[in-house]
Amino acid sequence: MADKEENEDKKKSGGGLLPIINLVLLVLVLAVGGFVAWKMMSMEQPPETPKTAVVQQTDDTTIPEADNESDAAPVSIDIDNLTINLADTDRDRYLRVKITLELRSEEAKTKVSENMVKIKDLLISSISGKKFSDIRTPQGKYELKMDLIYRINRLVGGKPVKNLYFADFVSQ
Repeated sequence: MADKEENEDKKKSGGGLLPIINLVLLVLVLAVGGFVAWKMMSMEQPPETPKTAVVQQTDDTTIPEADNESDAAPVSIDIDNLTINLADTDRDRYLRVKITLELRSEEAKTKVSENMVKIKDLLISSISGKKFSDIRTPQGKYELKMDLIYRINRLVGGKPVKNLYFADFVSQ
């Protein structure tokens, strides 16, 4: 009788192996299926051909400031050293910057010179809103440069500023 009870206990405990094997196989099938689905989704799709017609460049569609290069050499103008407090709250940080603007022509230099006070105010306002972490990397400096070019061109009107160079850039 004792042998029959032991055999029944072994039969009950031995049946637990099959569900574990089924579970492992199920997880394996799901993992392989997920991997295949991920690979299919991440495959590059061939670029679609544009269905819009290309606009031909004529005198009506050309922006005067966007001409490739004029015969005149670019003109540059220096903006004095500016010392600007940065927007960091954890400690006092400042930026000393000297900027050189590359302009498209003498006419653009006249426009910029007439608006120099507004441009300096714009520079101080724009840069003082930045944090040190925003401008310390090369990418941050590039983004600041592009933002300043956009804002100065918008302030002056047209696109007189061709490029902006940091002649001095010291932050502490």
